Amino acid sequence: MDEELLKQLTAVKAVTGNEYKLHSLIKDSLQEYVDEINTLKNGSIYALKKGYPGKCSLMLDAHLDEVGLFVTGITEEGFLRVYSRSIDPKVLPGSVVIVNGKKQLTGVIGLKPQHLQDKDDKQAVPIEKLFVDCGLSKKEIERLVSVGDTVSFSSDYINLKNGFISDKSLDDRIGVYIIIEVIKSLKRRSPFLNVIGHFASQEEVTGLGAITSTYYLNPDLAIAIDVTHGTSPDVSKREAFEMEEGPVVFVGPGIDQTILNQILKTANKYDIKVQKEVGILSGTDQTDIQIVRKGVPSAVISVPQRYMHTPIEVINTEDVRKTINLITLFIEELDESFLEALYGEF
Repeated sequence: MDEELLKQLTAVKAVTGNEYKLHSLIKDSLQEYVDEINTLKNGSIYALKKGYPGKCSLMLDAHLDEVGLFVTGITEEGFLRVYSRSIDPKVLPGSVVIVNGKKQLTGVIGLKPQHLQDKDDKQAVPIEKLFVDCGLSKKEIERLVSVGDTVSFSSDYINLKNGFISDKSLDDRIGVYIIIEVIKSLKRRSPFLNVIGHFASQEEVTGLGAITSTYYLNPDLAIAIDVTHGTSPDVSKREAFEMEEGPVVFVGPGIDQTILNQILKTANKYDIKVQKEVGILSGTDQTDIQIVRKGVPSAVISVPQRYMHTPIEVINTEDVRKTINLITLFIEELDESFLEALYGEF
């Protein structure tokens, strides 16, 4: 595993709307492995690896943006008021954050000490009552921060034991990393289909990148690569998936059965253990991709992750390795018979 690349990807502060901050790193990582790499006006970036004969295109999708907060105001004392619709306010008190203003400022999210709290204060604090303290006066911070600026969790890449790692934005930089590694691995032989690595904007808020990029790139089929919930003491196996037990394949009415069957067939052939997540909508970019133009046959492969949308998201590197292997082998197994199964006579 290229741990240095993953560290670089997660270190970038790219809350929704700031995905462009990752573009240069992705270009540098893939330039020598692809035939074309371009940014799009929607904040996404894509890389094309041409196949032979390349009659059709497979799009691999992962989103660039991370969860974060937005500055909504500055108090008379110089504290920042913030808002988010993607972070549970309960995880915010005590967090170290980075305010992305004219320059990056380190701040902390404070809370009234328990010694000073009355009965009403002991409930979960709503986000409108939280604040970011950068240690600056109102005059000082107004020179550097404006309403609408983003606030991200401070990056702290941590190696735990037994292949577990933790960081702020593994959702979905791990998907970005997986696509990069899959495309690199395809260097050993030309794929049957064109392969498009699509690194999407705004998955956490609007789905803008998935919708508009899919319309522009017009792939014939797609796989969204994201994270799903991993088991922990407070999350049951009914609600989540085992860590170290391999990638999770989504099963539901929005998933194309031909693609799903090919993924499972590949996993079985190469003895790659997979888990199944059953649902109606996947809650990933795939939900948007499948309805673009005349509809795009699509599937979802996810990595189990603990503590989603917190500063300490946790994954296991063995699940990542197996996911890269599964997707790479899936692509290498594609041939004319697969396209005929997908479309009929092709």
